[in-house]
Amino acid sequence: MTKVVSPHLLDDVRNADSTAGRIAALRALKNDIIGHHQKKQAWTELGILPLLSDVLSSRRGVGKKVDCQRPRQHQTEEDEMCFQAITVVGSLALGGPAYTAPILAGETIPSLLSILSAPSCPRSLALAVLRTLNTIADQLALVYKNVDSQTQPLGALLFTRRYIPTFRDILQRSDSSPGAQPCIELVADLISKTCTGEQQKSILADCGVLDALGLRLATFIVAGGFVLPGAESSCTSSGALGYIPDPAPTNAKLTPILRAIAVIIEQSAARAEHLLTCPALVTVFPKSFSDLYLGEAKKGPWKSPYSSSGYGFAKRSFLNPIDSLLPSVPMQINGSSNFPPLGSQPQYDKRGQFFGPQAPLTDSPPSEEPESVLVSWLLYVARADRGYVRLMAARILSTLFRHHLLKKHRVPMLGFLLVPLLVRMLDSAHHSEDSSTFENYMNSSTLRVKEEAPAVLASLVMESRELQRYAVESGAIKKLAQMLKESFGPSSEAGTPMWSATKRQAASLFQPADSDVSLGPPGFTRQALFKIKYREAILKALAALSLFTDEYRKAICDHGIVQHIIDSMKPWSPETTVLGNKTCIVELEGNPTPVVLAACAAARSLTRSVSVLRTSLIDAGIAVPICALVKSNNVEIQIAATSVMCNLALDFSPMKEALLEANMVPILCENSHSPNANLRIESLWSLKHISYNVPNKMKKDILEDLGIEWIKQVLSHDPNDPLNNRRRQDDSMSGLPSALIEMGTSNSFGEQVDILNPMLMTSGQESESAMLDFDTRMTDSSLASKSPMDALSAESVRKRRLALNGDLDQTKKLRQDDTFAQEELFDLLRNIMCGPGAPDMIDYLLQKFGQSDFLDILANKLRPKPLPTTSPSSPMSAFKDRSQNSQQQKTILHPTEIIRAVTYVLIHIAAGFSRHRHLLVFHQDLLKLTMALLTHSNWQIRANCVWIVINLTLDDDKTDRPSRVERAMRLKSLGVMERLRSLEIDSESDVRERTKTALDWMKALLGQ
Repeated sequence: MTKVVSPHLLDDVRNADSTAGRIAALRALKNDIIGHHQKKQAWTELGILPLLSDVLSSRRGVGKKVDCQRPRQHQTEEDEMCFQAITVVGSLALGGPAYTAPILAGETIPSLLSILSAPSCPRSLALAVLRTLNTIADQLALVYKNVDSQTQPLGALLFTRRYIPTFRDILQRSDSSPGAQPCIELVADLISKTCTGEQQKSILADCGVLDALGLRLATFIVAGGFVLPGAESSCTSSGALGYIPDPAPTNAKLTPILRAIAVIIEQSAARAEHLLTCPALVTVFPKSFSDLYLGEAKKGPWKSPYSSSGYGFAKRSFLNPIDSLLPSVPMQINGSSNFPPLGSQPQYDKRGQFFGPQAPLTDSPPSEEPESVLVSWLLYVARADRGYVRLMAARILSTLFRHHLLKKHRVPMLGFLLVPLLVRMLDSAHHSEDSSTFENYMNSSTLRVKEEAPAVLASLVMESRELQRYAVESGAIKKLAQMLKESFGPSSEAGTPMWSATKRQAASLFQPADSDVSLGPPGFTRQALFKIKYREAILKALAALSLFTDEYRKAICDHGIVQHIIDSMKPWSPETTVLGNKTCIVELEGNPTPVVLAACAAARSLTRSVSVLRTSLIDAGIAVPICALVKSNNVEIQIAATSVMCNLALDFSPMKEALLEANMVPILCENSHSPNANLRIESLWSLKHISYNVPNKMKKDILEDLGIEWIKQVLSHDPNDPLNNRRRQDDSMSGLPSALIEMGTSNSFGEQVDILNPMLMTSGQESESAMLDFDTRMTDSSLASKSPMDALSAESVRKRRLALNGDLDQTKKLRQDDTFAQEELFDLLRNIMCGPGAPDMIDYLLQKFGQSDFLDILANKLRPKPLPTTSPSSPMSAFKDRSQNSQQQKTILHPTEIIRAVTYVLIHIAAGFSRHRHLLVFHQDLLKLTMALLTHSNWQIRANCVWIVINLTLDDDKTDRPSRVERAMRLKSLGVMERLRSLEIDSESDVRERTKTALDWMKALLGQ
């Protein structure tokens, strides 16, 4: 048998009598393993990685703070020794994803980071470390566990407060010496490859990395000549950098900077705003330039002064010189026209001069924040450049747009100027790629565009019906349908290892505990990983395009891809994967978690169509895979599948019966008690739809499975209690689940849902009726940012405001989770009291809850609450507070969603028997609190309260007239007649019509 390696090299490295001898041994080792996969495995199993870690950690000066201003250029023998060791580590990492496990298991990564952060680290050594870390990150992306969970374990090691300053300092270096720019680009690449968690993104923004990336972006703006006229005079203003940054070198690459920024700001409005307020960007794009006159402006990329007429920039906050470089687009007008006028921008002459006439005063409220000029610059870059630069500019724009940091007038500009470009980028997806193309997959911009363009398109259009229309009219659905079909084609890779004289053991996906002397499980081939991400992005785009419009849903079905969407819901099971003699995963019998989630999102959008539910989806048998996914062990898959089930369970859905036959009710009831907020809400939502128009026995089973005491606890909880909010937030930040009664655990699904289910329900928005409300909710969480200042960060006021926004976002998310859960439970009770057996179910609820307890819960949700006050600091202040409170106590109502849901419950109780109406009328507070809502600002609540009056006085039983008169007298004593008369002129026709009916009944009973 052939001898694979010479173990004596290990002794030469370990026992070298001099640094030069160790360098020679490391160089021999490097030459021995480069290009030899068998030798890499043999050396790893002989313990080469622990030895290399010892070599790296032996370097003097490791662990001290980096001096970013004066990196040492020359190398010592010790540096050369470390360089050779780093090269060996990088070569091992190139062996494939199986080598990442032993690299992570030992001290290799900490040793590399310690060298990078050392003050004496020369530029060449820093480059070697960063290249090796990027290589490891590329291989980690192929590990099946990381693909399935969408995580990057390397990020947890890199982005700590110990090492983040090193990366930040590299990014903000301003010298143009050789090697400086590659270091900057490698750090940016490392961030975009490994920063996956919300906490990691928040700490990067918190520690100044986002500001440093903003500085790098500003250097490209300066290099292109896009600095706004007069920026020099305002660069010392509050929030600015204090100087105009130097231009980026000619060899600098914009793509890594844009990509790193896009990764950090995604899913967070606070971080997106953080980007726009970066000191360097505020310096080159000052927010206010109203006092600058165009005649004094310097020449820019437009090649001529904007105007010689003396017009100021002043008057329209959304106009800026960069807009003059963008084509004019048709403006939005009422009605239709075959020849719409050009507008939505200032007028330019043939040379592109900027005239900037004064806008109408009604353009935008004066209190609104001006739009950042960065928006115009990104739109210009997206149009002027191509390939991956264009895609990353569009990706940042989509994030800013989704977080409402673009003005409304930008929507047609995005639709005409950006959406068609993104749809056109889908055309490259139709070109087949052979396996050789994937050898340099991680660095192939063409493949990256092909892989990511559908996801960027989805992110941009998901919340805008208008942008969805632009995309569909550009042919997006047809292209995406063809791409989805092609993603199921066979792979051209074989995945078979080269012939070897030694017998290779069969590869296994399951390995013993991580060790630095044994290989980890094999990963995907690059082509397999591409196919996974490609399919996921396509499904996201289809989900986004079909969110609102039934016509688009039918178009998707007409292209014959419903079965492909359902096939994408089949999970991949590592346990059943057999590799045989292959060293990597080439084809999957199923789909990793991200693809399943995206497929569920597409299915959820399609199930919003009644016709699609009754035709294409029932023919494809969607109920069976959805029921299986709800039982998954993966909570993210459970949430996504349950969100689809919400629509399958609607009463008009032909698949509702299939859900009942599959015995899904007990599973949904169990999931309603989950510590995961989203799973609780989606499960309750599905139960609400299932409970409508089913036999009373099924309704009772739902209540029993949920638990009466649990329901009482949840409904009795106050989502806006400041003490509970603080306790839930502390639990969320510490990673501990909240108690069930608190209903506020942070969301583990969070950001994926945000991508695929974009509509956020806030307290001011309306919801559909409990029976037919299609899912239109989204969650978006932002972590708080709290850390010391550093020199690059903006002034303390800005940092405090951004941190406060993060805190408020987190608190709001927890409060909304609680509110949603209560709303769904009240709607569930409402549907339980519907149908022919409704009076019996009312009696059942009153019996199980306790008559007084049930009505008291309803009354408490209608009762105004006193605003929380701070504790007094002295007896005198306490006395003053008491005297003031006795004179006037400020109160606040419960959320509108809760009040509306409670009034629906009261409508159904009032529609019961006479004894049920009697309970409402003569409860201590309930009727009084309800009638006070006749003046509520929400028209649905006003209409519901009138409906309650109608039901209480309804002539549905001729023997009940004395009780009806008694109830009418009680209503009159509460001042209902006067309030009803005031509603005769209500702004809503529904309220006026119901009021007319209620007054007729009341007058008839009162003899008026």
